[in-house]
Amino acid sequence: MRKVTLFCVAFLAMCCLASCRGPKTNANVYSSTVTVYESDWRWDDVSWRVDLEYDAINLAVHNDGAVLVYMNNGNTWRQIPMTYYYSVIVEDDNHNTSTLYCSSSLEVSSYEGGVSIFWTENDLYNGNRPKDHQFKIVAISSTDYAARPDVDYSNYEEVKRVFQIKEK
Repeated sequence: MRKVTLFCVAFLAMCCLASCRGPKTNANVYSSTVTVYESDWRWDDVSWRVDLEYDAINLAVHNDGAVLVYMNNGNTWRQIPMTYYYSVIVEDDNHNTSTLYCSSSLEVSSYEGGVSIFWTENDLYNGNRPKDHQFKIVAISSTDYAARPDVDYSNYEEVKRVFQIKEK
């Protein structure tokens, strides 16, 4: 009888522990990688801009969840907003070349159904379109976002691990 009681207690404890689950991992988290080509950027009198449609950004995610955008920068995903540093080789009329060191500010704005990315040259010279770049968009439901205040959302690798985002 003692073995049966011990078995029942162990069984009940196992059932209780199995029903305690952590936060949802990726049922309400969506991620996609998008390549924006130089020709996709358009000038809007203040900065270069590209609009990216993304159906996972519904009204609930836009209002109460999280919309995160990262740019691939040397095989590292950096969260926008950010300052992007780069260099350009320029040639004058005499065919002399020099390197111009530049920085740009990137901002993002989300809306129901997508995001807009804004690229502004910090020297206020906006004569050249931004080149081709890869962006990663992550949409997280309000429930999943609120359940994980411990996540460093500026670190894509941590977001990927915590929410079990699968790369395609």
